[in-house]
Amino acid sequence: MKHIFSLILILTLHLSALATKANADERLFHIARSLNPNWVCYDARVKNGKLNMDDPVHVYWHNNSDNPGHENELSFFQRKMAYGVKVLKRGNQEAEVRLTAYKKRNLQICKHKGKWVALCTINGRRCILKEIYVQLKPKNPLSVVYFQLSGIAANDGSKQAEKIYNK
Repeated sequence: MKHIFSLILILTLHLSALATKANADERLFHIARSLNPNWVCYDARVKNGKLNMDDPVHVYWHNNSDNPGHENELSFFQRKMAYGVKVLKRGNQEAEVRLTAYKKRNLQICKHKGKWVALCTINGRRCILKEIYVQLKPKNPLSVVYFQLSGIAANDGSKQAEKIYNK
């Protein structure tokens, strides 16, 4: 009986690990801010290798300071006013989305060389977005001085960065 229990436990843990891997979200990019070291992360919601077309992007806080590695969901206000995404189009295993706080550039969530990525324009080139850095005013953390898009050119892999100032 003890061996059967051990076998069932091992099989359950193995199947659980496989299910987690099959449904694991894939990091698209993150937002880093001058205010603190915590990130807002954007992951492709993937199940069995396919993009979840109903809700393609999972956005959440990743703690890099007082509780490293801990994750929290965004508040309603953060999602609607600052860090959320709006799905504009859904296609065949790709989606076009827009960040709540910056409506001038859309992101295309798709597979590129077998990996889920967020494509956008950086310096006039089609790039895989990796990071958005936001420089905030020290005395007013709700006021943006500039933000910088950083990524990799999709065609040649060169690093790209573009700083956009708040007007």
